[in-house]
Amino acid sequence: MKLENKVCIITGAGKGIGRDTAILFAQLGCKLALISKTREDLVSLSNELQADESDLYWMEGDVSLEDTVKEFVANVYEKFGCIDILVNNAGMRFRKEFLEIDYQEWQNVMNVNAGSTFLFCKEVGKYMAKQKYGKIINMASIIGTLGLPELAGYGSSKGAIISLTKSLAVEWAKYNINVNVVAPGFCKTSYAEKFKEKAELYDFTIDRTPMKKWGDSRDISNTIAFLASDMSGYITGEVVNIDGGWSAW
Repeated sequence: MKLENKVCIITGAGKGIGRDTAILFAQLGCKLALISKTREDLVSLSNELQADESDLYWMEGDVSLEDTVKEFVANVYEKFGCIDILVNNAGMRFRKEFLEIDYQEWQNVMNVNAGSTFLFCKEVGKYMAKQKYGKIINMASIIGTLGLPELAGYGSSKGAIISLTKSLAVEWAKYNINVNVVAPGFCKTSYAEKFKEKAELYDFTIDRTPMKKWGDSRDISNTIAFLASDMSGYITGEVVNIDGGWSAW
């Protein structure tokens, strides 16, 4: 999986899957453009990467705001002269019984998850279409194709990402742009320890998973790297579930 000198945008790069993906992509030789809402996370990641200034750009910002996305993408293109890979990883978790969700909460989860994906695909897609090349990996969830209690808002936002991805894969094939979805199951990221406090629910997720364990964020980043590489040149419009077999039954 050679990604040397490829320019890659990763949203939500400060923690978990986004952070691990940035570290892996740096090891594979990428030039990185990172955005997160928390400056401290970006500073910490930048220090860990120890990348040359010419190979790294980062910005603190809210990815659900159109002006922020436009500014960030324009700055990335101005610095690097191209954008080869987009990893739409930014998102928020949201769990609440449907009848208790107010409309502002619904809009918020849709804006952060599906909205940010729309904005970045649109802004980055303009450049990829002109250069006749691009790899876009959108982060959804197995919940985007399933129905589970208290996850109507979150699941709808991830389902929207899956539908958008399939449409763009068809529409942008003529530009040589591959657009795919990675859909993680339960993984040991930043929310894992808090989740374990709900012992009954945690035990259910382990019992329901054929491999009887949660995945690791590196399981996700490895798949993202494959989809970002030329090894996946004939794959587009696909949803890759990484869930230890959860969606197999």
